[in-house]
Amino acid sequence: MKKLFFLLLSAAAVILTFAGCSLSSPYDYGTNWLIRENDIPQYYSKFDLFYIGKAPAGYGDTHDIQFNWTKTHTNDIFGRGVRVFSPEIPKPDVENVSEALEYYLDNFHKPGHPFVLLAEGKAADLLYKAMQKTNGISVKNGFIAAYLPDMQPKTAEEIADDFFWDGLKAAANADDYGVIVTWTSCINNEKMNNPALKKGNYCINPLNWKLDATPGTNKENIKAVFYMPEHKNIFWRKVEAKNFCSAVIDPEKGVLNIKCPLVLLHTVNGRFTKNCISIFAGNIAANAAKRTQNLIKYREWGKNVK
Repeated sequence: MKKLFFLLLSAAAVILTFAGCSLSSPYDYGTNWLIRENDIPQYYSKFDLFYIGKAPAGYGDTHDIQFNWTKTHTNDIFGRGVRVFSPEIPKPDVENVSEALEYYLDNFHKPGHPFVLLAEGKAADLLYKAMQKTNGISVKNGFIAAYLPDMQPKTAEEIADDFFWDGLKAAANADDYGVIVTWTSCINNEKMNNPALKKGNYCINPLNWKLDATPGTNKENIKAVFYMPEHKNIFWRKVEAKNFCSAVIDPEKGVLNIKCPLVLLHTVNGRFTKNCISIFAGNIAANAAKRTQNLIKYREWGKNVK
């Protein structure tokens, strides 16, 4: 169905061109990107990172706040060896996210070059659905993983069915690629009343990359990286905390129970924001690099290498 949609869209583009109309995209302009390439040449990039995200309500909604939030979740976590692409989505819906993702793949991505997708919460839901509509999300084209914490829960079977034609699946461990990586967060035993939470939901622990109830200790938490907008000094707005939390999967509910320090680093209206990219920043970055390296080894040696 996705292929048919793409063919119809291409045909429509040809018709419009011959009719004297020109197709344009808001992403033709650098002003519609919070970060576009971040000055890292492609030949130097270990992988590309495509990020969809927005600072939670309570942080502020200025362009500077959104840029700094994005920078903290991308450049400050993944380092200088990664090309970052983060569009500013004018209206957060699947169509706009799909257009931005397609624009990146068509205009910036070199076929086969490794790339990683990143979003959380509602943005993760949008990016997941956009992936289903977009061509080029395949291992052959360099797709490593989509890190989508706190998207709507799904079983591993549902994820495989959603991406059957592209051969993608839920991550089974720390090493595979062409995968969806997600978990549902329960921070400090907060009540989870969502009826969608149930046994059988896919959930992976980003501290040890296990699918079972093996505890992940705070020593396995490489570092958390938080954006703190209330600090007047811009150099104090990024805070790093090693060994920040522990986490264990509750298989009966399909959730990841996360134990954070009682004195939390940042709250909005007295509540800790569900900000799991920040909480597991070091682990996500290291894991993305590991999965990328495994794909490179596979291409070089023709076999999966751990």
